[in-house]
Amino acid sequence: MACIFGIDIVRGSIRGKRRPKYALYVLDDSKSLKFREISRAKLFRLVKNYSPEIIAVDNTSELFSSKEDMVSFLKKLPDVKLVQIAGKYSLPYLAKRFGLRINIKDPMDEAKACAVLASFGVGEEVSVFSDETRIIVSRNRSLGKGGWSQNRYRRLVHADVMRVYKEVKEILEEKGLEYEEYIKSGYGGISRGVLTVKAPRKLVPVTSFKMGNVQVRVEAVEKERIEYIPLSKQTTYTIVGVDPGMTTAVAVLDINGKLLGVKSKKNWNSAEVVEYILSFGKPVIVATDKSNPPEFVSKLRASFNALIHVPKEDTSVERKKYLVSPFKQNISNDHERDALSAAIDAYNAHKNKLISVEKKIPPGVDVDAVKVGVLKGMTLKELIEKKSENQEKIPRQKSKIREIDRKLENRIKELEEENEFLRKEISELRNEIERLRCKLVSISRKEHEKIRKDNYVKTLEAELLELRKFLKEKDSIIKELNEKVKALRSMKILEFSGWKSVKLLESFTRAEIEKLEREMGICDGDVIYIKSPAGGGKSQAEYLCRKGVRAVITKSDKMAHTALDVFERNNVPVIDEEELDVRVAEYFAIVNSETFEKVYSEKIEKMKSNKLDNLERMILEYRNRFRKTSLE
Repeated sequence: MACIFGIDIVRGSIRGKRRPKYALYVLDDSKSLKFREISRAKLFRLVKNYSPEIIAVDNTSELFSSKEDMVSFLKKLPDVKLVQIAGKYSLPYLAKRFGLRINIKDPMDEAKACAVLASFGVGEEVSVFSDETRIIVSRNRSLGKGGWSQNRYRRLVHADVMRVYKEVKEILEEKGLEYEEYIKSGYGGISRGVLTVKAPRKLVPVTSFKMGNVQVRVEAVEKERIEYIPLSKQTTYTIVGVDPGMTTAVAVLDINGKLLGVKSKKNWNSAEVVEYILSFGKPVIVATDKSNPPEFVSKLRASFNALIHVPKEDTSVERKKYLVSPFKQNISNDHERDALSAAIDAYNAHKNKLISVEKKIPPGVDVDAVKVGVLKGMTLKELIEKKSENQEKIPRQKSKIREIDRKLENRIKELEEENEFLRKEISELRNEIERLRCKLVSISRKEHEKIRKDNYVKTLEAELLELRKFLKEKDSIIKELNEKVKALRSMKILEFSGWKSVKLLESFTRAEIEKLEREMGICDGDVIYIKSPAGGGKSQAEYLCRKGVRAVITKSDKMAHTALDVFERNNVPVIDEEELDVRVAEYFAIVNSETFEKVYSEKIEKMKSNKLDNLERMILEYRNRFRKTSLE
């Protein structure tokens, strides 16, 4: 078995301040090694020491910060194949598909899964080099500033460069390799020669070296962009629900019941429908919600050579709604609902069989491909044998081969017994189906009518339940609004009794202000009582000032200075609650009107006086500064 490195990041980031640590799992013929937490530098040293054939990683961004970083690494190790496991599919999905159990929270488990999946041929090779190699022959020494012997020295160096350049060309020609050349002439020879060889780096029989006056650098030619080449083809198998008509709808699930896509279109021709379906993968089942499949669905099934799924009787609207309820946000009309319900119904019909098959497949076998074979009538034993014949020899540890073979034989025996049991059960079920069909034919027209009425009544009952729920929500809103109206009436009554109503803020936060404005409104001239002024600042004060509040009542010694400054600049007095007789209700507070007006007037006068004092002080300071400047 070739040596394979599986790598997963434990913590840190290649781009962050915290240096990354990695988990490394080495999969080899002779041994399996685990390194639970190593630095990036140590990881690269181990790569150089072990020279693995494959480095498998969940995503290359965990190892390299840029394309240049990746290219620099791969240039130093031309024989190493870098494989990204999680491309189109996630690592947990691929592990499950190939029978591996991993703990996604354990980096060592993920590193092991990367290595094992790569050995199964899963993942994409990261290709950064083209099938060309560049050989650069140039001076190894500077020619210096010059002197009596400068020309002779220059001629000697350039002659050596030309001699080595010709020797490299002869080696390439002996091997029959095509190349293009570029030469920069120098005094007495050449100063630089570049050979672009039409072959990959590993096939070029020249290595980089330095010798005397000459250096030779051999490097692979980079591609313009990174390419990801699959190690082996991974097919996505799908279950397709179709609702044909003037508006055709298509819903696509994968073999495990995950929704891949749903779409509807008016006058959608069959070629476009086929193209849309194939964009997700290969259909295994084509389903409809009609007991008698439409001609369009039958033709579609035939074009894919897929199985067809039809219900025993036309699917009711109530059942369709129930089936698609987890995917309400994904559908936009009744056609898409019908197509999706057909696909889900087809998946549910085979769900237990698929789950049973999944539990009995050994590691290393494509679970989805085996599921498809079972759906098409093949036995599990036949499928596993067929996979073994067609599959390339999978690298395995020699110490575990016999144990795996023994487990496979036991599983095959179990499956053969189960298969025989299922065949008998299928035969019995077919007899039962035939009996029920005969019984169905004998049902009278009156009974058919009764069933239809019962279904209609059930639909009406479901609609009634929804309407009752809607009515209950409205009653709750009305009750809440009535309580608020009652509170507002109480405020008005108190105003006639010598009390003034003020609006209540539980805390001085933007959320509470918006809640008050939404529920009671904040109007020009309102007085606001703030129970807890802590936490409020400049922005909250400015917001109340923009709303035109007349005054604020609170514990002024606990309010932020920034808020007090804003209120003072906008002529909004902040009155300490101890100066007034404040009484708090559920939605509002009240104060004695006479006391409030008296304190309010005093605060306004005090604010005006403070502003005049400040203005006089500023004028006095300005005059003193001007007088001082004149004297100087």
